[in-house]
Amino acid sequence: MKNILHGIELFNDGNFFEAHDFFEDIWIDCKTDDKKFFQSLVHISVGCFHLISGNYSGSKSQFEKFIDKVNRFSPIYYEIDIESLISQISFLIDQIKEKKENKPSDFWKLIPKIEFINKNSQTKGGPYGNNDN
Repeated sequence: MKNILHGIELFNDGNFFEAHDFFEDIWIDCKTDDKKFFQSLVHISVGCFHLISGNYSGSKSQFEKFIDKVNRFSPIYYEIDIESLISQISFLIDQIKEKKENKPSDFWKLIPKIEFINKNSQTKGGPYGNNDN
């Protein structure tokens, strides 16, 4: 399996389309229970791309798919703070519902970063993925 850090860096740098492509490659090749996790990263990346492009209904739909798929991996997975990410995306969905007239640039500051938690925490997997396919 590919190292997921590159995809996370792409996402955190605002390169959402490239992050989507990266995570999609992992998702398609994945043969483990992690498949839904990687699919959720595709959804959040696409959702952010739609958001900054002004496609608010597409963004909201992708964010809802993200939450639906990633919920089972909360609170921490691959040393990523999933619980915080869900909370931030839920807030962003609420903002989209209330402020559809806003410009895409108004939402940039609300897009979360994918953050790692303390490496000493008990988690399944790790930020580098595993070699199970």
